[in-house]
Amino acid sequence: MSITRYEMTIHLVTDSPLHSGGIDEVVDRSRPGSERVAVPRRFARDGKGHPVLTGRSVKGAVRAACEEYLHSDAGAAVRKQLGSDWEGLWGTTSSGKPRAATLTFHAVDLAEAVQRKDRSAWKAGTADAPETHPVAQSIALATRTGIAVNRYWGAAGDTALFEHEYIPAGCPLTLTITAQAGRMSTSDEGTQPETEGPEPATESQVEQLFALIIGLLESGRVAFGGRRNAGWGRVRLDADEPTWTLTRSRLGTREDLLTWLGGGENVTSAIDPVDCTESERIRITISWDSPTGILVAEPRPEKKAERDKPAHKGAKGQADDQQEMIYTEPLRSEPQPSAPFVLPGSSVRGALRSRASRIARTVLAARESTVIDDWAKRGVHDQLATDPTLVRDLFGSTDRRGALRVLDTLASGQTTLRKVVHNAGDRWTGGVAEGLLYGEKVPDTRWKDLVLELDPRSLPGPVDRRRAAWCLLGLTLAELATGALPLGSRGTRGLGQIHVTRVRVDGGADIVGEPWDFKDPIADQVLTQLRALTIEPNPEADSNWSGWSSYLCETKESCRD
Repeated sequence: MSITRYEMTIHLVTDSPLHSGGIDEVVDRSRPGSERVAVPRRFARDGKGHPVLTGRSVKGAVRAACEEYLHSDAGAAVRKQLGSDWEGLWGTTSSGKPRAATLTFHAVDLAEAVQRKDRSAWKAGTADAPETHPVAQSIALATRTGIAVNRYWGAAGDTALFEHEYIPAGCPLTLTITAQAGRMSTSDEGTQPETEGPEPATESQVEQLFALIIGLLESGRVAFGGRRNAGWGRVRLDADEPTWTLTRSRLGTREDLLTWLGGGENVTSAIDPVDCTESERIRITISWDSPTGILVAEPRPEKKAERDKPAHKGAKGQADDQQEMIYTEPLRSEPQPSAPFVLPGSSVRGALRSRASRIARTVLAARESTVIDDWAKRGVHDQLATDPTLVRDLFGSTDRRGALRVLDTLASGQTTLRKVVHNAGDRWTGGVAEGLLYGEKVPDTRWKDLVLELDPRSLPGPVDRRRAAWCLLGLTLAELATGALPLGSRGTRGLGQIHVTRVRVDGGADIVGEPWDFKDPIADQVLTQLRALTIEPNPEADSNWSGWSSYLCETKESCRD
């Protein structure tokens, strides 16, 4: 037996922002709360200071998608072709037969990707001076800031400000995967294996794995990095480039070695991608507009020191201390000033979770036997951890990822910025408070559809529990359709009101029932559809509970305590 080496190059494009954490900076928690600043979570860097998507991160995402598909009924045919030991092809450290992985995933250079898209989105040229510019900062990518809202007070939660470095949608990525099949022989006759151990992968297995990976990427089943429930990390095959190329090099003879040194044999046409079309995921599309305007603000820049700036003398020789007002700018999808405005998926998802939690806790509070904790003194992280069961099923917790994904929503068409000026009144004099004049720019625009994706396979428990989770999400969507749930910030100042014009739901027939396509009155139609679902009561809940609400508590004890 001889060794056969493969190299596959796949050209991808980011379909949404992408973030993958590297080594985080240590947060200085000894500072007083008023002096704390957000520490950005940055990509890992290579020796040149370039941000990279590590091979380990890529391998983990691809492996998870492959295993999920192969464990399903749809993957039975591919599973049979790979053989009974297909799981060992990804490597194992078990004490019985440890083996290295067949595939090697190489790091993706993100600096090159962003440079190819737009040079203005990154800064280079400092890697040659590490003594003055740390390698971790040698190439700076854009960052996006977010907050978690305290469910009790409705304000930003303490210690809940976070910032992520990211690359925007539309960046080309080049993914390289290498593999080795077979094993060298030690005898002249080529009959003795090199070492005893697990059987190496065959050429057929390696090529079948490549076909599966391409099929998964084509179907959109693979997402890289973190924040996937906020719609980040989505990639697609690049239609502007040769989608993928595969070279094969057998190393058994002198001619084979010469072929390998010349770049290998192109066997791209030998790969027939596996059809991994995904039909299980539920897709919710919401058409809407905003009569008041939606504002998700960019962080305001630091005020520059004015002590070194000479005073401007007016006509009478008096100093003019009036400062130029700095307007709060709306968030854009990319660093470029021409990029479209964006309503982040994380913002919409947070609003939906807050309202779903409120609905669930209201139902629980209506039961005399159920004691609801007062969240007034709980931090936002504790509030998320103690959300009712179905809320955690949908939106996740620190222990597991939720089943609901909300994508970023971009502005569509021409946009005008409306300047809104505010001032705070002095509570003593009744006049305008000094130094508290501020303004913001609100985009008046049409927005694309809100898109939510629910993966029923990620919902735990039997089908009745999954239908119960769908009922809770449906009630939340009904409140959204009534206009009672504002989106974005400045909701107490009149912004963020929305008008839903249409709700469409496709997929998940065993949970949803018939596909939805509702127009006004949307909320009534949603409630009618939810009432038609058949849900057996939770056998673990108290006998007084019935319907979907019986799954808000996992056990009888939790409903009482």
